[in-house]
Amino acid sequence: MKRPDGRGRAGPVWGVLLAVWMWWAGAALGAAAQVPAIQAKAAVLVDAVSGQVLYEKAAHERRPVASTTKIMTALIALESERLDDWVLVSENAPKVEPSVLDLKPGEQVRLDDLLAALLLKSANDAAVAIAEHVSGSVEKFAERMNKRARELGARDTHFVNPHGLNDPDHYSSAYDLALITREALKQPRFRELVGMKAAEVFRPYTVGAELVENHNKLLWHADYVDGVKTGYVSAAGQCIVASATKNGWQLVAVLLDSPDKYGEALQLLDYGFSAFERKVYAEKGDVLDRIPVQHGRKRQVAAVCADTLSGVAGLGPSQDTRLELDRKRLTAPVARGAVVGEAHLVAGGRVVARSPLVAREAVPVSRLVVCWWWTWRVGIALAVMAVMVRVSAKAIKAHRRGRPRLPPQV
Repeated sequence: MKRPDGRGRAGPVWGVLLAVWMWWAGAALGAAAQVPAIQAKAAVLVDAVSGQVLYEKAAHERRPVASTTKIMTALIALESERLDDWVLVSENAPKVEPSVLDLKPGEQVRLDDLLAALLLKSANDAAVAIAEHVSGSVEKFAERMNKRARELGARDTHFVNPHGLNDPDHYSSAYDLALITREALKQPRFRELVGMKAAEVFRPYTVGAELVENHNKLLWHADYVDGVKTGYVSAAGQCIVASATKNGWQLVAVLLDSPDKYGEALQLLDYGFSAFERKVYAEKGDVLDRIPVQHGRKRQVAAVCADTLSGVAGLGPSQDTRLELDRKRLTAPVARGAVVGEAHLVAGGRVVARSPLVAREAVPVSRLVVCWWWTWRVGIALAVMAVMVRVSAKAIKAHRRGRPRLPPQV
């Protein structure tokens, strides 16, 4: 059937299809281009497990970081494994302004309760009390903080106190804070505390039970947000370290000196969940390679991934995350479970995850090699014995020739 103008239906149909295609392409390009316009002076978004960087802005710039310092303070305290200790508050802790918790000299509070006040209410006096209890003084505790930072690879970090109040020699970077936070999130008690909207702090010798509310209001903005810590001093501006988890995948966002720390943190986290996906590149037990074995009964051994390797891949084709393998040179015998190489994920030129490769089965020495081994050694032993016999025989003959002859008897 034709239209009154003599044209068929093909024109409108193709027009609709073209419009649909253009809409889809535009939506896809728009989604791929929706990188948030972050106004913070420094920011980073990373995968909590691998540390893979998904977004960065001046991420390695050294800046004051205010109370986000307390993430490292909590990490040191948690690694001391003394959460049931009773902390005797010195005269120094209440002198820190603002003291926040209003601790009293001589008061005793459990370390775990001080941690709750530190992470939720951002109590500066609790930070000093924790530092003095764990290391004896704020100065020694700062040394321990810096040592731990170096161990984690935080090269742009230097701490002089446990609370983050203004000091020109006290600084970190968005990337380093993400490193420290990822390590702290491995501690179950840290994860629990930073995800709580409120907690009860027990102070038996003064106020009794005291309810402290979390300063991180991002917890009220979205149900998938599960931490971590805010901070503010005039030199640092508004700072936040935020974490969120969807379908078992956790991201960490850091923003330093942001005009809208909560809004920009949510933008970064939502961007990560929408523009990237977590992929498993190798399951635990997968055979990733077959490595040659010299002098073995088998020519190769199956190399098995010891741990699951997962990383972050972009939804576009430009993502360069790849699995690389390093194999050892093997000579039999090879024991079952022996490390025969390493598998690692590389993203942006950096290793973001690694796992040993282990032998799936034992590879004994070849029977031919064993026969040759014994033949060679038996041959050497027989040759040595022959030489020894020959030398001994010559020695005996020489000894006999050298003896004086006795005169004949009459």
